[in-house]
Amino acid sequence: MLTQVKSWALSPESMQKPSDSFDCTINSSPTFSVTSRATATGSSSSTCAWTNTSFSVQPEQGLGTLRCIRKKQSKVKKEVFWGIQVVESLVWKNWELGKEITKNLTLKNINMKTQKLKYRLPRTKFFFTVYPQPIFLSPGMSFTLPIIFRPLEEKEYVDQLCFIMAEGEFSVELRAILPSHQLFCPPSLQLPLCAVSDTTEAWFNLCNVGDLPTFFTWDFPNPFHGLPSTGLLEPGSVCQIKVVFQPLVALIYDVQAICWYGDTGDQKSTIQLQAVAKCPQLLVYVNKEGAEEIDLESARKVVNFGPAPVGYTMKKCIQLFNPSVVNASFRVEANRDLYEDDRVFTCPIIRGVVSPGEQMWLPLLFRPQTVGLQSIDYLTILPPGSTSEVSLKITGLCAGPAVSLKHYCIDFNWVNLGECATKSLMIQNDADCPAYFMFELDNRESVFSLQPQSGFLGGREQKMLTLTFQPTHPIICYRRVACLIHHQEPLFLDIIGTCHSDSAKPAILRPRHLKWYRTHMARGLILFSPDILGTMLREKKLERDEEGALMLRREGPEDPPPAKYPSIPPMSEYFLDGTSDTAIFPPTVSIEPLVANFGRCSSFEGPDPLPLCLTNHTRGKITVVWTYQANSPFRVVPDVVDIPPLKNTAARLYFQPQYPNKIYAAELEAFAYYKVLRSYNNIEEDCTVFPSWCLRLKAMGHSYEVDREHNFPRYTLDVPKLFPAVSSNNTSYRTLLLCNSGSLMFVFDLMPNSSPDVTLRPTSGFILPGACQIFLLSTCPKGIPWKQHSLSLQFNFCPKYVKEIMMMSREEPLELQLESGRTLYFKPTYVGGSSTSPFTIRNTTRLPLSFEWKYAYHNSKVVSVRPSKGIILPNEAMIHTWTFTPCHETKYLVRAVLWCWDEGASSGLPPSQTNHYLLRVIGEGIKGSITAKEKELDFGNVLVDSEQRKDLVLLNDGNCTLHYRLFVEQTMSGPCDPEEMKSDPVALKMDKMEGILSARSQEAICLTACPTHRLQYTWTISCSILTRNESKCGDKEVICKATMMGVYPTLSILDACATGSAGGITRQHLWRLLSLETLNSYLERDPTSWELTYKVPTRHSTNRIPSIFTPLLLDFNFGASPIGSEPSVVFLLLKNSGVVPLNWAFLFPSDQQIDLEFWAERTEFDFAELHQMRVQDNQIFSISPKTGSLFPGQEQTVELVHRHIFVGTDHLPVLLKVSHGREILLNFIGVTVQVGEKYVHFTSISHRFTPVTIGTALPSRQIYELYNGGSVPVLYDIQLDPLWKIQNKNFQHPIFQCLNPHGDIQPGKTTQIFWIFSPIEAKTYTVDVPIHILGWNSATIRFEGVGYDRFIMGDTAPFHTVTTNDQTPMATKLVVPGQVAFLSQSRISLGNIPVCSKSSRLIFLNNASDKEPIIFSWDLGSSSVIENVILKVSPMMGMVAPGENIPCVVTMKASQHACFYSFDMVCKVYLQKALAQYESEVQAWEKEKSRQEVEFTITEKNLEGIPEFFKSGTSCTVCDPGRKYKTLPPIQKQLPYTPPVTWNLRSPKTGQIWLCPEAPKPCLLYLGLTARAHNMDDFMGNFFSEFPSCFIYQPLKEKKNEGESVIMEDEPEYGAFHRQAKQIVTDILTVVIRGLLEDRKFHEDVENTLVEPIPYFSQFWSEESAQMVNQKCSVGQVSDSSTSCEGEEEEANQDEDKEDETGEEEEESWDKGKLFGSLDESLSPSTIQKRSLDQLLSEELNSILQEEKARWEKETISRLPSFLSLRQSVLENMIQNIMIEASRGEVVLTTKPRVIALPPPQQPPAQNLPSGYSPDPLPQRTSGQNRSFGSVQVPLPQINTFMKTSICSGTEQVF
Repeated sequence: MLTQVKSWALSPESMQKPSDSFDCTINSSPTFSVTSRATATGSSSSTCAWTNTSFSVQPEQGLGTLRCIRKKQSKVKKEVFWGIQVVESLVWKNWELGKEITKNLTLKNINMKTQKLKYRLPRTKFFFTVYPQPIFLSPGMSFTLPIIFRPLEEKEYVDQLCFIMAEGEFSVELRAILPSHQLFCPPSLQLPLCAVSDTTEAWFNLCNVGDLPTFFTWDFPNPFHGLPSTGLLEPGSVCQIKVVFQPLVALIYDVQAICWYGDTGDQKSTIQLQAVAKCPQLLVYVNKEGAEEIDLESARKVVNFGPAPVGYTMKKCIQLFNPSVVNASFRVEANRDLYEDDRVFTCPIIRGVVSPGEQMWLPLLFRPQTVGLQSIDYLTILPPGSTSEVSLKITGLCAGPAVSLKHYCIDFNWVNLGECATKSLMIQNDADCPAYFMFELDNRESVFSLQPQSGFLGGREQKMLTLTFQPTHPIICYRRVACLIHHQEPLFLDIIGTCHSDSAKPAILRPRHLKWYRTHMARGLILFSPDILGTMLREKKLERDEEGALMLRREGPEDPPPAKYPSIPPMSEYFLDGTSDTAIFPPTVSIEPLVANFGRCSSFEGPDPLPLCLTNHTRGKITVVWTYQANSPFRVVPDVVDIPPLKNTAARLYFQPQYPNKIYAAELEAFAYYKVLRSYNNIEEDCTVFPSWCLRLKAMGHSYEVDREHNFPRYTLDVPKLFPAVSSNNTSYRTLLLCNSGSLMFVFDLMPNSSPDVTLRPTSGFILPGACQIFLLSTCPKGIPWKQHSLSLQFNFCPKYVKEIMMMSREEPLELQLESGRTLYFKPTYVGGSSTSPFTIRNTTRLPLSFEWKYAYHNSKVVSVRPSKGIILPNEAMIHTWTFTPCHETKYLVRAVLWCWDEGASSGLPPSQTNHYLLRVIGEGIKGSITAKEKELDFGNVLVDSEQRKDLVLLNDGNCTLHYRLFVEQTMSGPCDPEEMKSDPVALKMDKMEGILSARSQEAICLTACPTHRLQYTWTISCSILTRNESKCGDKEVICKATMMGVYPTLSILDACATGSAGGITRQHLWRLLSLETLNSYLERDPTSWELTYKVPTRHSTNRIPSIFTPLLLDFNFGASPIGSEPSVVFLLLKNSGVVPLNWAFLFPSDQQIDLEFWAERTEFDFAELHQMRVQDNQIFSISPKTGSLFPGQEQTVELVHRHIFVGTDHLPVLLKVSHGREILLNFIGVTVQVGEKYVHFTSISHRFTPVTIGTALPSRQIYELYNGGSVPVLYDIQLDPLWKIQNKNFQHPIFQCLNPHGDIQPGKTTQIFWIFSPIEAKTYTVDVPIHILGWNSATIRFEGVGYDRFIMGDTAPFHTVTTNDQTPMATKLVVPGQVAFLSQSRISLGNIPVCSKSSRLIFLNNASDKEPIIFSWDLGSSSVIENVILKVSPMMGMVAPGENIPCVVTMKASQHACFYSFDMVCKVYLQKALAQYESEVQAWEKEKSRQEVEFTITEKNLEGIPEFFKSGTSCTVCDPGRKYKTLPPIQKQLPYTPPVTWNLRSPKTGQIWLCPEAPKPCLLYLGLTARAHNMDDFMGNFFSEFPSCFIYQPLKEKKNEGESVIMEDEPEYGAFHRQAKQIVTDILTVVIRGLLEDRKFHEDVENTLVEPIPYFSQFWSEESAQMVNQKCSVGQVSDSSTSCEGEEEEANQDEDKEDETGEEEEESWDKGKLFGSLDESLSPSTIQKRSLDQLLSEELNSILQEEKARWEKETISRLPSFLSLRQSVLENMIQNIMIEASRGEVVLTTKPRVIALPPPQQPPAQNLPSGYSPDPLPQRTSGQNRSFGSVQVPLPQINTFMKTSICSGTEQVF
């Protein structure tokens, strides 16, 4: 809608700077304030007024109101250029064509000096000013320059005026603009926080800063709305826009609202609307402090009022708490089905708002109206949008009063006439509800009086009542008085008393007579007088029962039993007392009328009496006696009258008012009795004594004059609006309470126009001042619709004083509402299982109804309902749970009937009215199964005693819900005791072992695994479907298997490296010093329970030496170094070799000690504590870092430093703690010696050799190492005497041999001592050998060796395969800080090799630097090489470019002795830059040194030798101009230098000495090489399969190359044979040889063997091959596997080869010729003819012989050492080239081979064939085949050359 209102013009200042004149307001809840966010504007110097303004409340102006905001004149924006202040621009507005407009431009000098300016005229002709001239401005002065604007067209003009200064130029913009539409609004508006479905409001100002009236239209995106959305703004006016934010979704809103305006509506102004919508949250607490009651069936919160007194209001409050940051509004909805007047629960607050973080109490009121009724109602609290409603179930019980009498019968016995008797009666209220009571007794007119007659009883209160008996006639008096109680059924009090006079003494009435009387009344005997009953009793017509009452005589057992007095409800007894047409028992005496109303009567003249009719309904004569008081205005005449049986008589009631204008009312009392009872003598049987009958007559009248106003009654009336609910044909009762609150008595009377459907008792009566009257109402409602009843009570006989009582009643139908419908569908159910379905019924009536479900008996096994019967309260929604249990796989249809009836019906009797409802129950039984989503679950590796969780997803793919139960079986595998593991509990826990899985769904069950051992756990999870009987499970099916590995954190030491003073320790020796192998073995074991006392490092001890929980102790020995030397640094490479993260820590004793206060510390320390304090305080041992964390597979380097500060041995216990793992105590040991002191470190006092098998001819040499930890070389000497003793004990066999018992050890180096252990028995040999260090101490080392029988031990003792004891890692893993190069391997293991073999390995030296090249040099060392062992590295030195690597070939040529080899080679790496700098510094130093050696400086001043006295002030250069130096002094003896005593004893300042530059320290890379060489026989016997891979090196005579290290040792001296033994051997051999020569049988067998056919197993044998073997042995070759050679002969042949190599070459050539000659001779035609080969063709034989000859020549050449060496070198170079190319990426070794199909080879022409070949095709031959020549087969021997190349991990093996 377009809105146009008046506007006010804005000031020019506000138009120029509109941002200073706008603000915005926000209407929000006053409980919290909101401020908008600061938003930057387009101008840097202006800020919006709303950015820092708190939001105010809603302004008084209406929406769309325009107003003019006048503020202080805004300042024009100015700039300062080099001290000149000037405006940024001049703007012309509202100009007209043809007119000149002038504006002044002011320049001000704000600088402290005079400024000079010049300016240039504008470029256009529309702006001009005075002619340019210099402007001088003093400090603080201003200059005004007029500028004239002359427009010629209607358009915008832009120009500028430039000013020139010495510092530069600046310009002022000149701009003339046209009138335009322009609206301004704030750039953004922040609205308060708002709840979802709630609203918040905010305002902002829209200003027309343009020159024209402007129409605008707002476009607000949802959920924002703006008012007004359209309007018209005059220039300079402001409109207030209201923004309403009503979100439906909880989001952060940052949207843009657009205001469209302009002539065509294409201009726009935007405002950014920012708001946050949050979901409100309302928490409802019924009982915040205690436990809240929850309805289990409906899950509603229950508000239980408990018992509440009827007619009173009880209040309970529930707490509403808003935890959110927005307002939480709510509304309360009640049940709308209830009748409004029948609602007992109410909530005064229907809707409200709870502020953020606040709480609100919601009151609930309960006002019950029907006693004993349990009321139920439902209340719903709905937040905005009804997102999360809270339903409350409200219950309450209406508690009425519980008034009772202590005695219900008061017996006054007998009283003489004229006397008065008094008794007390206790009335009490046993309930908490107060009560009003009233006895229907007129104390003024009755012989019985009761004080008080009415009153009030509080809760749990009791009162004492006083009863008085004052008879007026000698008769029997009995009256049954009704006690009416408000909201309670009436009570009845029996009062009996007998009056005697002198002349009349009636029978005394006792309580037993009343009991008999009621029995007689039920049997109809009270209609007969006592004399008649006595006669019938005498005549045996009557008899007495067991209680003494009379009854008719029974003729037989078939006669019905006599009647007994029934239990009559009090209400029925009260209303059916015989005064109306309906009575329980027929009346005996009646009176008519019951109420006598005289109306208005004059006090001067008595009114006419009213007739009364008394009727006797009995069979006896009765007497009626009226007992009125003498002063009563009412009197019955006659007062005593006899009435014959079944007759009536007349009487008159007289009324005589005593005072005018007064109301009179009374209840007259008369007693009727059988006349025979007037004397006790007339009674023969005591059981025939009857009480009297009380007749009551209400009389009333008044004496008010006609014009006299009747007294105004003052009363209170408690009237309920509804009758209690009853079913059809039942009576509903209600009580009314009328209290007289005035000071005068008033009467009441029920008017005739009252509703006839309601019975009111009493209908008339009077109420004394302060007393109360209780009415009883009854009605029998007809029809279901509500019916209104009107009762009119008239007070004081005045028509004006009428009270209309309106009440409602209806017949309550027996109806139940089936809220779930008439059909109940069950989901498909597993056969044998069960499924449940809730079914809701609601009692829509006001009656509590009894219900019961019934269905066919054969369906009782299929369906069941709970509860099947019960009571449903009014307005209660009850949930019945139906259970469906199918027995077969089929569909079921069950018809169930719900019967309901009134719960108040008589118990034990069938209900008179019932109602029923039919329900169809439909279900289906099907089969189903449960599976697991994952058949196998792997928990992986779990830390012992920790937990790991995984979800087991169960799947039910069927259409039925399944009730399942899971079972777990556990098995463990690993190093454990099976019997012990059986008793372990299952380590897999489930959050639920059984449950219900819905159809086509899945459920995740959390499995928690907690291992207790480091074992492999396997769990088998089975599932069983439960049937209806939960104790019975179906078959178990395995659905999943779970596995887990219990682990401990495992830390291992991968590598160790020593630098500093310990740099000379080899890696193998370092591992021994630090016991790293033992440490790794300890770390791999399981921790003990003591070690897990503290699972993580903690301070737990108050002692300086903390208690240790680990039994493991290791020595960490850092070796020894001189004092003052650089620290011994050891780098350890730690690795988490386990599968779980771990934390490790090295704990010093101080790290485990709890910090104590100064006063708590001990001041006395023992030696160990003082030593540890010194070590820790001086940081002799340090570790960096001391703690760390490692993930699986992660590595970390730890630096251990031992500083040599004090001389001696330093000890420090350090605890290595792995969190949740092992604790190992490391004893750090470090030795510091004096400079020049000798020190040899012995690793241990015992050494064990590698076990050796007995019978070994040449056992291997073994190594024992000694380390020199001092700074000087030492000499060692090993005493061999213990070895000779062992030898003497073992038959002169050298068990232990030391090959180098004497030698030296260089400082910081390790030397190797070679031993030979040769056992002759399978036992352990032990010898204690002293080792003397010359000039130092000695040590005795125990050497142990084990000899074993390999044939007995078998494969259980593979000690012959042990190659080395070095267990250090092969690859280099540790990188020392500052290391720029590393080797691909740190240790090379050649394994088992034969003697005289040559092995090569390829390693790479990598340059890790990206910029610096390195230079390397290998140092092989001579002390590590054994006899005839050649160790070579190629290249020995070189340079490696940055980021590149270089291959190095390590070659070892083993000696002829079996030995263990262990070499340590060092690669020294230098940075090329550092080395070049060192060389340049050395050259400079040598140059300077040479210069200083030949150059000297003359320091004398008088070189000319002129005496001092000849010197003048000016020197004469004319005399001797060429004299430059002084003459040297004469040589004479120098006197000793004696300085004066007064000089300070200070050392003279020495000149600067240029020391020789030190060479850069190289980076040392250690390379270890280990191998074990076996003699040929042992190697062939144990490693025969590896022999083809070995290359046997045949030494050639050549010069030793650079890089080779060879040390020759003397051969071990073998003692000469004993002469006697030699003679025995000679004699034996002579006898054997002579016997063979003389044995002809032996000769014949030899000849037959040569000519017999060759068998299959000897087809490889021939004479030629035998000759070849002999020749091969003669030239010194290694025999084939088929030829055996003695070891002594091999050694002899090798020795001969070494002595004369030239003769060997000649013998070799001679053997070669002999071989060819023997071959020609053996294969010549004559030889073949001797073997019956005459039929062979000579041509074929010649060609074959030539071919065989050529083959034998090639084979012989291939066996030559030179050829073998050449071939090995070629293969080595080939493989090295391949590996180098592969390392550089030029060749990919893992690429699949490609198959290239080549054309078939062409047959070469005959002329090109080489000599010895025939062009004829020859049959193919393979190894092991025979050439057939007729009937003769010639075996062709096969000679194979084996070559094997192994390439692995950057190392090449060539054999």
